Amino acid sequence: MARRKRKDDVPDWSAPEFDEVGYMRTEIGAARAAVATIAWAVVGAAVSFLLYSVHPALAFFAGILVGFGLYFFLPMIGISIDAFKRRDWTGHGITYFFSWLAFWILLLNPPFGDFTNPTIQSVSVSPFHSGYTGPLSCLPLVAGAVTIKLNPPNTSAYVLFRASDNVGLASVQVEVTPNGQAAFVLNATPQTGSSRCANHTAETYPGGTYNVSFVFNASSYVVTIVARDRSGREATDSFQMFHT
Repeated sequence: MARRKRKDDVPDWSAPEFDEVGYMRTEIGAARAAVATIAWAVVGAAVSFLLYSVHPALAFFAGILVGFGLYFFLPMIGISIDAFKRRDWTGHGITYFFSWLAFWILLLNPPFGDFTNPTIQSVSVSPFHSGYTGPLSCLPLVAGAVTIKLNPPNTSAYVLFRASDNVGLASVQVEVTPNGQAAFVLNATPQTGSSRCANHTAETYPGGTYNVSFVFNASSYVVTIVARDRSGREATDSFQMFHT
């Protein structure tokens, strides 16, 4: 008959002694590897930033490929990878990917980089004459063209538009090409204050509004608006102009 176990019997198994030093070394090594992974992500982001102007897809895949360099980078700075298991590499890979992506997006935006072209919108044309301060008809473009009615004293065309950029514009110019004549370039003038467009006089011009005017002495014109930012990127908008 088996002997009944008494409450004061000493168990045959005891918990192993906790290796505090070994645990601390493991945690410190993991922390160093995580910091090194984030630092390596900065390198990957720099590579992607430099290649972005060549082709965005090339920049993306180059940044991913740099991530595989962790296998060689970690030992170079004294971090042993002998004990790394699949889950360790997976964790460092995820850390690298999101850190690289965050740093890359940061570099693509001001003040580090500017890869966004300016924009041109809200183009309208009005008959006009020098010294006129009244309301303007502000005719919108239709299929890339506009026709204005010129009656004395209105012998000029007044072009109103908006141009903007995510950082700032360096120049806004309008190239005017009369039919059968040589082209000429006008520097656009910023327009502020109350709107002069008929039925919109209670409104004010939004930021980035510009205008040019010129005498209409040809049968038709090709007008090209060119907006350049401080990085040399530009946007253009061309249209034809006729009169009756």
